[in-house]
Amino acid sequence: MKLSVIATSVLLAAVSTGAYAYTPGTYTAAIAGQNGPVKVEVTTSADKILSVKIVDQKETEGIGSKAVAALPAEIVKAQSADVQGIAGASVSSAAIKKAVQECLNQAQGKKAAPLALKNGTFEGKAYGNNGWLTVEVTIKDNKITDIKTPGQRETKYLGDTAIREIGKDVLQYQTLNVDNIAGATVTSTALKTAIAQAIEKAGGDIAAFQKPVPEKIKKVAGITKGSADLIIVGAGGAGLSAAVTAKDLGVKNVLVLEKMPVIGGNTLRCASAFNAADPDRQKALPMTETLKEAVVKAISEKPVSEEHAKLMADVKAKYEAYLKSGSKTLFDCPEWHALQTYNGGDKVGHIPLIRQYSNNVLDTLHWMQSKGSPVMDRVSQGAGALWQRTHQLDAPAGLGLIDPLYQSAVKQGVNFKLGMRVQDLILNDKGRVIGVTATDKVGNKYEFTSKDGVILATGGYSQNKEMRQKSAPHLTPEMVSTNQPGATGDGIVIATRHGADTTGMNYVQVYPLATPGTGALQGRARKMSGLDDVIDVNKNGERFVKEDARRDEFVAAIKKQPGGVVYDINDSSIVKPLNSFNEDVETLVSIGRIYKADSLADLAKQLGMPADKLEATVAEFNKMVEAKNDPKFGRKLFDRPIVKPPFYATPRAPSIHHTMGGLQISTNAQVLDKKGKPIPGLYAAGEVTGGIHGSNRLGGNATADVLTFGRIAAKSAVAHK
Repeated sequence: MKLSVIATSVLLAAVSTGAYAYTPGTYTAAIAGQNGPVKVEVTTSADKILSVKIVDQKETEGIGSKAVAALPAEIVKAQSADVQGIAGASVSSAAIKKAVQECLNQAQGKKAAPLALKNGTFEGKAYGNNGWLTVEVTIKDNKITDIKTPGQRETKYLGDTAIREIGKDVLQYQTLNVDNIAGATVTSTALKTAIAQAIEKAGGDIAAFQKPVPEKIKKVAGITKGSADLIIVGAGGAGLSAAVTAKDLGVKNVLVLEKMPVIGGNTLRCASAFNAADPDRQKALPMTETLKEAVVKAISEKPVSEEHAKLMADVKAKYEAYLKSGSKTLFDCPEWHALQTYNGGDKVGHIPLIRQYSNNVLDTLHWMQSKGSPVMDRVSQGAGALWQRTHQLDAPAGLGLIDPLYQSAVKQGVNFKLGMRVQDLILNDKGRVIGVTATDKVGNKYEFTSKDGVILATGGYSQNKEMRQKSAPHLTPEMVSTNQPGATGDGIVIATRHGADTTGMNYVQVYPLATPGTGALQGRARKMSGLDDVIDVNKNGERFVKEDARRDEFVAAIKKQPGGVVYDINDSSIVKPLNSFNEDVETLVSIGRIYKADSLADLAKQLGMPADKLEATVAEFNKMVEAKNDPKFGRKLFDRPIVKPPFYATPRAPSIHHTMGGLQISTNAQVLDKKGKPIPGLYAAGEVTGGIHGSNRLGGNATADVLTFGRIAAKSAVAHK
């Protein structure tokens, strides 16, 4: 989202309808849009609309911004606010038209009718992030006295924060002119839309509910100072992991600074795919000849370095011991996980970091379980994971990771300051990082000092288009992202200002199977994140790639398909009432985001593809499952055939997902300078770092990396390494 003031001015062509009588002048009005108030300025002559300017707005770039750019001209041309809205930007369009009409009413001397709402409880309904959001609004004596959202399933810490905070403001200030909660804009907009519906059902005009909310944070002079034993910048997976680990180690005063108004970062939005070699859970998985061939190939190639040769030798020793044991279950170990991570990243990752990750990740998984993460027993292979070591949590999205950590942090007294954007580091005269400077929403200045240093856990830069395009110019600026809006590379910018080195900044990953248009991860039929029981077909009903391919290979194959959109195809055996993002699958079917049919022929008809092609493709795949062999594309991942009706199809398209580059760190998570030496007191973990994933991150490695290095960073900071 681009928070900026855009002034769009359109001057009148020589058109006169003679249908209006205005008092010449300039008039302003503001109506709640997608992300907050949309303020317009309309200038009229005695009989014409001369210009329409949008002087303040926060509408989403590429969506609401289209209405901002186009509607003023349309309104001037039509000499009326009653013009057609912009497709895909209905909320922004409605706000602009309503605000312009308010201005015209002022110019015509029309006074707003006295507020006369009916008493009672009125219902509104809008589609939120995870499903329909039903809102019950109680009106008494022309005031909103209560707002309820029965049965809502919006994401905890995101959507529920929007419902709570926006609802509180609507009640207190009797207005819909409330800013969205950054990071929860879909839920925010749905809530305000539903409240507006309820007001209109009560006989009200939403134009009467547009007064601004006063700024809650007071502007103060000077610098507010504070201190802590350890400062962590960022409250996503890495930051929370570091905070809880520090508390477990006995650190008394842990301060977490987060620029967003919500916690969780990208981890809260993820599909909770977590890779780890886990003998106990993997023992139910078979080792096929095809999988054996993959191991042999990897340990038989020519090494590119001594570190690579040593890693290959370690895998070979483990594999030979495995064969000698006579085991028939899936082979896996930390060394094999590390080798696949290195090879999957085109051998440009840093092997010591990769080994540190793979050697500690199972311990991290067990630690998360001890904190309350509901890890499921079934292990699958996530998209682009390359091996069946992907764990998933029995909780919506990444809530099973974030919630236990946040609850543990709060219980142990971690101090959180949200809406606090770190601007720079504070170094002492010896060059040691001893704190940070920061600003809040209104620009108040802060300085926080720390005894044990600073951990940067600020995430990647997928939402920083300038940084993204500089790093990976082949990605077009209009491409959408799966990431939260706060992923703007702040930690990288701050640390490099003080001599920190970076690595792999030109490596940006695109996720192959996101929701077309929005780029979001959710919206699918299957419960598990793995593709073990799924095929992907193009608009002709044909497979076009091995579904267990690397993500970059998968994306390249999708881009060659008609329209750049493909379909997940699966049967009902892997579908539950709620998917892994807590969305009701039947609701997704009803609104056309998922297709469902009792036969493959009917499914193909809904998709507009040849039925015989889709039926033949599925039949061919089912034979491959039985033979455990894919002669066409070389797929190695087989579990169950697609045979149990009803059948499902989910439209999917690529979306920018992960930035593999970032700050160069040591195996102890110390940030390194350009000479390879640690910057004293500065540590980093998560997507703000680089070197682990090389040029291509394996699916399921990010969450595991974030949480593992969050723990390592905290341990190093406390030990003053």
